[in-house]
Amino acid sequence: AAESLFAEKGCHATSVRDLATRAGVNLAAVCYHFGSKERLLVEALARQIRPLNQRRVAALDAVLAKSPKPALSAVLDAFARTMVEESLADSSAGQRLHRLLSRAFAEADEVAQTCFKEELLPTAQRFLAAIALSRPDLSREQAALGMAFYAGCTIHILRWVTQPPLPELKPVRDQAAAEVLLKSLVDYGVAGFNSLARRTKT
Repeated sequence: AAESLFAEKGCHATSVRDLATRAGVNLAAVCYHFGSKERLLVEALARQIRPLNQRRVAALDAVLAKSPKPALSAVLDAFARTMVEESLADSSAGQRLHRLLSRAFAEADEVAQTCFKEELLPTAQRFLAAIALSRPDLSREQAALGMAFYAGCTIHILRWVTQPPLPELKPVRDQAAAEVLLKSLVDYGVAGFNSLARRTKT
């Protein structure tokens, strides 16, 4: 109930009464189980993000097991693939997660910071370390900036896979189309890191 309401209305516009009514529970249940509406939003996000991050880290571990200096494209593919495939398997879940993440980061700074620190930062640091291995020519700051740009693109892919807002783009309906989209996204990411590297040198 919380995932749906927060995705539809955002944190600020959703009341504890809305949550209790949608879930069919006592009004006090939200605070009893979660402490606050904001903490419930963190838990709703975590429930979506945690299994995705576990799969992303497993994919990254497989890449690192093959080479001590992985190709940047392989690292970026491991970062994005799980989210693209998840959206393809369940388009409504992908769109809901996109809205949840977008609203949380846009509307509730404290909630967004808590969620990032608890659920996203450990995984982000793993990927940042892998990027440093693949591109030692980048400064730590530039590598982090590149990952922030790429992560933003990946989050928006959750919606674009099945419901692209631009009429020139077609929804992704099968794995073959998903592979084309992934390759385009990874190539775009690699080009961005290359640009950052050139700026570092100058």
